[in-house]
Amino acid sequence: MAWLRLFVFAATAAAVSAASRPPLLDLADTARAQSPEFAADALLRIAAAPQITDIAWKRRAIEDAFEFAAAAQQPYARRSWNGTPASPFDKAYEQGLDACTLQCRAVDAMLEVDYKKAREMFSEIPAPQLPRLSCDDNLVWDVSIFYATAGEVAARAFNAKENANGDPFHLLQRYAADLTSPVEAAPVARMVAAASLKPARFEALVASFTGALQQLSGDPRSVAGTVAGDGNSAAIADLAAVCARHGMPAQPLLQAWRGFLVRSLGGTRCADTKLNAVQFFNGSMRMGVLQPIAADEMDSASLDGKAIPDGQCKSPECRALGKQFVALQVGPHGLAWTAAQRAQPDWDGRLRQFLSAMADWTSDDDEVERFQWTTRFYGLLFQMAPNNPDRDLLLTRLLAFLEQSPYQSDHRAEWFLPVNRLIFQAYSDPLGMRATIRELQKCPDPVISLYAQLERLLPRPAESLIELL
Repeated sequence: MAWLRLFVFAATAAAVSAASRPPLLDLADTARAQSPEFAADALLRIAAAPQITDIAWKRRAIEDAFEFAAAAQQPYARRSWNGTPASPFDKAYEQGLDACTLQCRAVDAMLEVDYKKAREMFSEIPAPQLPRLSCDDNLVWDVSIFYATAGEVAARAFNAKENANGDPFHLLQRYAADLTSPVEAAPVARMVAAASLKPARFEALVASFTGALQQLSGDPRSVAGTVAGDGNSAAIADLAAVCARHGMPAQPLLQAWRGFLVRSLGGTRCADTKLNAVQFFNGSMRMGVLQPIAADEMDSASLDGKAIPDGQCKSPECRALGKQFVALQVGPHGLAWTAAQRAQPDWDGRLRQFLSAMADWTSDDDEVERFQWTTRFYGLLFQMAPNNPDRDLLLTRLLAFLEQSPYQSDHRAEWFLPVNRLIFQAYSDPLGMRATIRELQKCPDPVISLYAQLERLLPRPAESLIELL
């Protein structure tokens, strides 16, 4: 009977162990089986949880996330070139699901665990080599996180002897001296301005960056994304102010930036770049030490442009749905439906007719347009629908659409944006959206189910998600 007692003891121990195993560890196992960007993102969220106290486990999870991240579909984050979204899906690239952002997040997490390993990991991230863009691209590359992480590594990942040898300086100089795109200028300026170095090394770092600015050029879209708004010039101005505080002359830096602006604005520009360049630079550079840029310093033909395309529906099916949607916004007498009217059977009937028409929109049409506008319609309807079972119906229908959509395969970040919004909306109203939350957690799609469980166990602060709505 000894073997039987041993078997019972082992089975009991295994059951106790399974019962005491934190649910987050099971979620981590689930995460490792997903697409690279979702695996990396989920593992980093789990590793950062206060419930995870096993440093060895945390370290392994961060290393796994770093490795998964390298295979993400998107190499870098992207942003609207002029600060105005060109489509509802521009925000998809603000979710941090690109390889560069995820790997930098992993490095930042590792700095809390093992600074030497964090430095080693950062050295494995390739320096940005940003592909040229065309005027058809509405988004430009955003590698701000890479240079912010470089600054963190320089500040936190070297010991006293390495600091004395100038190792952090050499790390930063490597990136300050080698810009491949205008969109890198402001992030590098901020990295340099934040560097804590001895005066001689700081001056050498600024000189390297100034030399890079003197040679800087780029495609018209990246140039437009650099000069639209004053944030980039402000970053240069802030670095100039730091130079002044160090007793260094800032004029070479400012003149190098001005030279880049003159070269860029005098060259080829995209037709939708609607800026009066002279007015912009003379009014927003905030660098009084510079002479204003005169109109004759650049090609006068570059000072005007035409409006940005409106990005409306293209297919007849989408336009027909758009007309039906307007009928849900505006009543028969040309007045907007009131909240009380939207709670009546008449509006509810119109809503259900519209949902039926959307369901008939097949994938034979443009799949990109169909996905983007279907999810956009659902999002707008959620804001309009009264707080009654109609809202649960909308979210349940959207969930079913997302489960079945083939869009996830080639457009993971865009597909995940409405998923992210849906999870946020459901968990923001746990009483009103109980049915949707249940559907999310038992969803056959493993990514949706994973993130629903993550939200239950590790709820994110509302402010981190509100900008995605």
